[in-house]
Amino acid sequence: MSLILLVISVLLLGCHSPDQFIGGERQSTSAQLQGGKVYPINPDLQICNPGISTDTVRFPRAMLWLGFAGQLNVKNAPEGYTTTKVKMHDRLTISGHDNSVLWFMTMDQIPSVQCEFQDPDWSAHPEWIVTLGAQPQGKNCDNSDTIWYSGYVIRPADNAYFRFADRSLDHISTPNFWIDQAPEIPTEGVENPAWQKDTVDYSQGFATPQAVQDYFGTKNVKFTWSKEHDGMTLYYIDYSESKPKAHRLAKPRGRENWKGESAMISPDGKWITYNLFERQDTYSAYIQELRPNSTPILIAEGAMEPRWFVHPADPERWYIIYITVPAGNTYIITQALDESQVEKDGSAGATWMQEVKLSAGMPQDLSYSLVGEPEKLVNLPFRAGRSPDGRWLATGTNNGYMLELP
Repeated sequence: MSLILLVISVLLLGCHSPDQFIGGERQSTSAQLQGGKVYPINPDLQICNPGISTDTVRFPRAMLWLGFAGQLNVKNAPEGYTTTKVKMHDRLTISGHDNSVLWFMTMDQIPSVQCEFQDPDWSAHPEWIVTLGAQPQGKNCDNSDTIWYSGYVIRPADNAYFRFADRSLDHISTPNFWIDQAPEIPTEGVENPAWQKDTVDYSQGFATPQAVQDYFGTKNVKFTWSKEHDGMTLYYIDYSESKPKAHRLAKPRGRENWKGESAMISPDGKWITYNLFERQDTYSAYIQELRPNSTPILIAEGAMEPRWFVHPADPERWYIIYITVPAGNTYIITQALDESQVEKDGSAGATWMQEVKLSAGMPQDLSYSLVGEPEKLVNLPFRAGRSPDGRWLATGTNNGYMLELP
């Protein structure tokens, strides 16, 4: 790996690259392109970890994102949402397509998140998001080598949250969460009506089955994450098992040294999709069944940030949405995606959709098939997936945008 790529990879993996922009004075105006209408989010200021909203009731036409230090360029900031002298990764934000702030949570709302949020995303359940939160091992957050990372699920509807992993994750763990029902969190007899839960019983760094049952009212819950000190290998825990434990997922043969990240659990909780990378310019996308000894299934070479999409008119049809970038380019996309020339020449990359047919629990040759050829959705890279109604894409790193498809 070249020195430049090595530096980029170290900076990027945790979304810790330095501020790239000092402007922030650009107006949030839309641009009509051939592939759809583009809306800037936090224009001229860097964001990362974009997640398209899957909550079509409270947050339609919206995206989750993580900002950097300095200033933010948003509209209709609610009380308590500062836009200047912002601290690095100090809040989670959900923005509408018009760049209005629809919801936010700052670190001080969760006692154990004292240093930063990291790797937020929408979970497999539309009412919940998932994120990392950091606290110092010592007295301050200045040394990144002495920071503990925990895992949280948060319900933006009422800011209820649950710390499922206690100081056992890494700054690049990219966790995800699945539950088989919409939980009704009890409020009767609970001091805080939002039923915030920052401390529960833990076993080897993860919430015990009883803690999960007590909070969610079910053990049909799964979490996935990546472990940095194990070569960025993916793991999952299934609380419906009689004795839940962390299961390590095998990597493809010949790619055991590639790094796994950004796993997203399928709507039925039986599969994940994720990308592996050898370097920051060499990626591939996979799906894999969430069971011991499962085999990775290649979706596309050169693909990044794969995400699930279910056809809104036919729930039996499932797709993987992913992006590609030109050969030799890295994960960091610096082009302005609201410029017609960037769309025309494809210099930033493209967004694709591949239909898949899956049958969990079957022999591998019967468990999946790729249906037809991948379809190019737009000649621009929108890494945050597709909204449940199929009308919206979103992206970030460096620039944040939402795209309304024609």
